[in-house]
Amino acid sequence: MHRVNRKTICLLLGSSLLLGACALPEGEFPSLAKRPYETEAPIVEPPAEAEILSTSLPDSLRAQLQALTDRHNAADAAFRNALPAARQAVLLGSSAAEGSEGWVVAHMEISRLEKLRSDSLSALAEIDRLIAAERDKGADEGIIRLAAPYQEAVRKDVDAQTRTIVELSNLPG
Repeated sequence: MHRVNRKTICLLLGSSLLLGACALPEGEFPSLAKRPYETEAPIVEPPAEAEILSTSLPDSLRAQLQALTDRHNAADAAFRNALPAARQAVLLGSSAAEGSEGWVVAHMEISRLEKLRSDSLSALAEIDRLIAAERDKGADEGIIRLAAPYQEAVRKDVDAQTRTIVELSNLPG
């Protein structure tokens, strides 16, 4: 009689089971491929509820912004009224010798324009501070957007004033 080793029997039996599994009829077997929902629409957090934005400024904020805009408008009007005389003085002083009366008057007129501009700068800084305070308090974006036109109008004029002063300051003389 021939003796069969246990290891050999286990190996033969295991091999036949594995080979038998490969010979199963074709069919619908679970796949390891990604499912459509895994590639087409990844799972994401549901969107947060849309924030309701304010459609009007609080009366106190509107009053402060309007007062600052009025303050700027007065300063801008004074600046524009003083500008022709300043231009004339700078044009005359640009050909004058340094330290002469014409040169001094030209520099004084530029300084006068800068002083007239200071109220516009202060108003703009205060508007910026008010908007920053609203953000710090957690005001919704609607309030910030409604305050922005006040800020932009003043900033536009202040930028124009700055360009004018730089232009006059750069004339020869």
